[in-house]
Amino acid sequence: MDSRKLLTEKVADEIVRTIIGKERKAGDKLPNEFELAEKLGVGRSTVREAIKTLVSRNVVEIRRGAGTFVSERSGVSEDPLGLQFLNDPVRVASDLLALRFLLEPRLASLAAGNCSPEQLAELMELCDACEHAILSGDDFAEENMRFHAAIARASGNVVVPNLAVILCGPPSMLAGTPSEQTRKELARTTREIMSAIAARDGMAAYDAMLLHLALCRRSIAEQSLQ
Repeated sequence: MDSRKLLTEKVADEIVRTIIGKERKAGDKLPNEFELAEKLGVGRSTVREAIKTLVSRNVVEIRRGAGTFVSERSGVSEDPLGLQFLNDPVRVASDLLALRFLLEPRLASLAAGNCSPEQLAELMELCDACEHAILSGDDFAEENMRFHAAIARASGNVVVPNLAVILCGPPSMLAGTPSEQTRKELARTTREIMSAIAARDGMAAYDAMLLHLALCRRSIAEQSLQ
């Protein structure tokens, strides 16, 4: 590895340590390029290359016109389980959903009891975004993943948020389009999950998540026929 690449890697590692040391959470904004360069004692071009490296690793994400933020994916690669090599997308989506049935109702219940006021505010914001994306007819995979990953974080278990990123994003959402009725019901049950967590009602959150996942199963069935 040449010296420039080695320096870029060192700076990338230092930025990661900065994120961890300041306990920045997903969605938090990082200092700008100039501030990072000054803090780390390197040129802005080196910081720029280091940020590109961290974007490729899903550690940070760049939002045009807004800045650089800690990624929702927390360093999890796009396909850590190698699911792209399984040539049956319907089976993959169904089996991922089966795992979600095992985990997510309990996580929703725990979130109702454990989430902090800050986490609750984040969940409400993400629920609004997810509901809007579902009802607008857009691809809502990203908003869906963010909402469910936030529920996992609010559960108090430090491991499962990274699992939620894998289980709730593509390919758990297929390329087809759910029917308008299914979209309405998915939006409704997403709101019911949020309402139960906000009410600190663990049993209601558990049941709402079960119903939501049952609708996800219907959505997969619908999309497999398209």
